[in-house]
Amino acid sequence: MHGARSWLFSRSAVRADAIAPLSRLGGIVLTFAAAAPAAAQDNAVTSAADAFGERVGIEQSGLYTESQVRGFDLNDSGAYRIDDAYFSRAQALDDTILAGVSVRVGVNAARLPYPAPSGVVNYRLREAGPTNELRVGGGFRDFGTRVVQGDVSWRAGAFSLAGGVVWRPVWHLAQGYRGSGINGGAVVGWNVAPGHRLRVFGSVNDREYDGDYAVIPTAGAIPPNLRKLHQYSPEWARTVATTTNLGLLYRGELHGFTVDASAFRSVFSLDNADNTLISSDAQGNATATTLRTPKRDYRVSNTGEIRLGRAFDTGDFGNHVTLSLRGRDTTTELASSLAIPLGAFDLATGDPPDMPERPWSGTRGEDTVTQTTASAGYGLTWRDRIQLRLAAHRTRYHKTVLSTSGATSERLSETTHYNASAVVNLSDRAAVFGSWVTGLEESGSAPASAINREEVLPPVEAEQFELGARYALSPRLTLIGALFDVSKPSQGFRLDRTFGVVGEVRHRGFEASIAGELTPETSILAGVVAFESELTGTLVDAGLVGSHDVGVSQRVANATIVRRFGRDWSLDATVSYMGERWADTANSFKAVTTLSLGLRHGFMLGGRRADLRILGSNLLGEEGYLVASSGLLSPVPPRTVRAVLTVALGAND
Repeated sequence: MHGARSWLFSRSAVRADAIAPLSRLGGIVLTFAAAAPAAAQDNAVTSAADAFGERVGIEQSGLYTESQVRGFDLNDSGAYRIDDAYFSRAQALDDTILAGVSVRVGVNAARLPYPAPSGVVNYRLREAGPTNELRVGGGFRDFGTRVVQGDVSWRAGAFSLAGGVVWRPVWHLAQGYRGSGINGGAVVGWNVAPGHRLRVFGSVNDREYDGDYAVIPTAGAIPPNLRKLHQYSPEWARTVATTTNLGLLYRGELHGFTVDASAFRSVFSLDNADNTLISSDAQGNATATTLRTPKRDYRVSNTGEIRLGRAFDTGDFGNHVTLSLRGRDTTTELASSLAIPLGAFDLATGDPPDMPERPWSGTRGEDTVTQTTASAGYGLTWRDRIQLRLAAHRTRYHKTVLSTSGATSERLSETTHYNASAVVNLSDRAAVFGSWVTGLEESGSAPASAINREEVLPPVEAEQFELGARYALSPRLTLIGALFDVSKPSQGFRLDRTFGVVGEVRHRGFEASIAGELTPETSILAGVVAFESELTGTLVDAGLVGSHDVGVSQRVANATIVRRFGRDWSLDATVSYMGERWADTANSFKAVTTLSLGLRHGFMLGGRRADLRILGSNLLGEEGYLVASSGLLSPVPPRTVRAVLTVALGAND
C-alpha cells in the first residue's frame, strides 16, 4: 500500500507525525472489522433494523462498521451523532454508556434532520430499565483477555442512572499486543418537568499495551504471514492512551415547539505512542523502524447544537419545520516523530534487532478547526403515504495549522449544501425511497514530504445519490435494497510533488438487507454490498497510478442466524465474506471468509438470574492480512473463543 498509488494518489496521506496514533487506531479498527461479523450475536441481531451495521457492546452484526461505510472512511466526514445530536468525536464513545451503535443508510437515513454522504453513525445512550438492578460478570474475551465487568440500572422518582465499568487486568489483542485497561461511564437522566428532560453522561477509557506495529509491502508483493499473536515491537515500546467523553442533552416542548440542545467534549490523550513500521518483500526480508512521539492531548473536540422544530397539520398534510445551529472546535496537537532504526531481520522467523531506547526529541505544532453550520429544513407527509424532506445547510469552515516546522497556514471557506429525500409507501408492505445529499469533509494538510509541506488543504465536497425499495416479507421480516452513487475529490501527490486535489473517487453499487424473524424461534440478519470503486484524474490517465481505490473490499457479504430453544437457550452462526482489496497498483489481497458459532444460555444461579455467553470466532482459521486505506497492513485476527458469565443482583431477582 505504500507503493506508487498509495503515495501519489491517496485521499489522505499518512503524515509522519500522525502515524503512531492513526496506525494504532487503524489496527484496532481493522481487528474489529475482521472480528465484528464473526462476533455477531442475538443482542445485535434483535437490535438491528437492517443488516447495514449494528453493534451492541463488543459484538457486531452487519455489513458496515462505525468507521467505514460503502467503502469510505467516516472519520473524514465526521458523520457521527449521539441520539441524533451532532457529535464531533476525538474517539468513539465508551460501551459502558451505550445501548448500541447503528449505521444509518438508505431508508433509515432518509428521515434524518442532518444526513451526510455515505451514511451516518448514531450512538444510542443507555437508559435505565424498569427495575433497579446491578449485574456483575467475568470471564474471557478474545485471545485470552481476562475481564471483570459490572452494570447498573437505577430509577428514583424523576432521576435515573445507567452505566457500568469494565476491567481488563490482562488484555490481549489480535496483533499480539499485551496490556491492561479499565473503562467506565454513566448516563444520568432527570425529568425536569412534564415535557422537559435533561441527560448528562461521562466516560473514561484508560488503556496501555506494549506498542503498535504495522507492515508495509515492498517490491509490489505481499509479505509472508506473520506469526500468530506475536509482538514485533521492541521490548521498550509502549502505547498508553486515555479517552474521555462528556456530554449533555436536553429535549423540551414549549408552546408547540420542540427544542433539542446538546453539548459534548471528547478528548483523546496519548502518554506514549510507539509505532513500529516493518517493510518486507515477499520472501520476508524485512527492516523495521520505531517512530516515537511525545505525550500530548492528541485531539480535543468540543461540539454544540441547538434545534428548534414545529409540527402542524394543513388538511391531509403534515408539516414539520426545523431550524438548527451546530458547531465544533477541534484542536489536534502535532508533533514530529523520532525515527529509531531497528535494522534488518527475517519476518517469518525472527524479530527486529534489540536496539536501545531513545527519548523523544523534536518539534510540536497545532491544528485547529472551527466549523459552524446553520440549517433550515422542511418535512411533508401525506396520509401516511408520502414523506418528503428538504434542507439547506450553510457552513463556515476555518482551519489553522502551526506546523512542526514553525510555519503557519490557514484556510477559510463558506459553502452551502443541500439534501432532499422522499419515501413513498406503495402499500402497507412496500415502499420506495430516494435521496440526494451533499456535504463537507475534512482534508487535513499536506504531508511533510510534499513541496507545499503542511499547507492547509481545502475541505472537499462529497455527493451521494440513492434509490431503493423496502418490502415487508412478513410482519417481522423486512427486505431492503438500494442503488447508490457516492463521489468526492481525491487528493494526492501531483507530478511537481505538491499535494492537493488530483482527481475524483467514486463508489457506485448495490446493497441489500434482510432482517427479522423467519419463525418465532429463528431470527436472521443478512446483507450484501457490491460496488465499483473508481479513481479518475490526470495521474490515472498518465498510467502512474491504478484506477482502483486501495484498502477497500468491493464485495462484502454477511449473514447471521439465531435459533432459540425454549426460553433459555439460543445458538447463533455467522458467515462473513470480504472481497479482495487492492494493496497498490501492482496487486490485490485475497478474499477473507470467517465463520463464528455462539451459544447463549439464561439460567438461575443461587436464586439469581444469570447469562452465559460463549462465542468462537474465525473458526475456519483464516490467515493473511487486512489492508487499510492508509496503506498499512495488519494480520487477520486468528481463531479465538470468548466466554463471559453475568449475574443479576437487584430488587427483582
